[in-house]
Amino acid sequence: MKNVSLVLFLCLSSTVYSSVDAKKIQLLKDPNGKNIKLNNNDTVHLERFHQMFTMDARTPGLQAMLKRNAFKHKQKAVPILIKVMKESKYPVQNRWHATMFLAQIMGPKSAPFIAKFTDHPHWMMRVASLKALLGLKQKDYLSVYSKSLTDPSLIVRVQALDNISHMKLDKLAPDVWNMMYDQSNYTGQKGSRKRTSIVKSIIRTVGDLKYHHAKKPLAKLIQKPKYQDLIEELDYSLEKITGEISPNSVEQRRKFWQKLAMNSASKKI
Repeated sequence: MKNVSLVLFLCLSSTVYSSVDAKKIQLLKDPNGKNIKLNNNDTVHLERFHQMFTMDARTPGLQAMLKRNAFKHKQKAVPILIKVMKESKYPVQNRWHATMFLAQIMGPKSAPFIAKFTDHPHWMMRVASLKALLGLKQKDYLSVYSKSLTDPSLIVRVQALDNISHMKLDKLAPDVWNMMYDQSNYTGQKGSRKRTSIVKSIIRTVGDLKYHHAKKPLAKLIQKPKYQDLIEELDYSLEKITGEISPNSVEQRRKFWQKLAMNSASKKI
């Protein structure tokens, strides 16, 4: 019974939308601007699919139904997915799904279009764009990822770090390291600022990218008791950067990294 609202909607739409509104679907074009040839049966089903995106995203069973129809129609669904992504009249959660479906159906060809949404006014669409680009393993959008590291939304910045870390975009390591000094990643007044959760992600990403220039500063931070809450992340990154394995206890770790930093300095490494 939980899917009754969705079932009722689909039954009604098959008669209501197959007449007047169906003509709108026939006018939709593919990403290259060419008309997609549809038969009458296609038109009815695609208009029904289109109208699903106008529904409350919390409707039981809606997400599964959207996914099933998107991959059923594949290329023929693309114009609808693009329309949903571009227009604010659709619930933003449904626009998120449209972004993911478009990436999966079109593959890398969709990347240039999807990348534009990293500048979208709504943070959820910016995250969706980044997540879709990660799924497509798009390593050529360095400027897009770099810009997203300073996004006003913390969630967008976290997703940008995830993209950079998973795709090993080491050219962006300096940009990631600069986030340690970005005040938007801290809360509170000057002089009493507190780190937000993203700082741990920044430190780990620096390690994943093996950013050598961060080794000395990280080795200094791990010596300070006020960074006790970051010790696991600091140790993780230092191990990644140096290739060394530290001891288990906190005090031994501090001595280990201090000695390594001193030896590196004496060798001018």
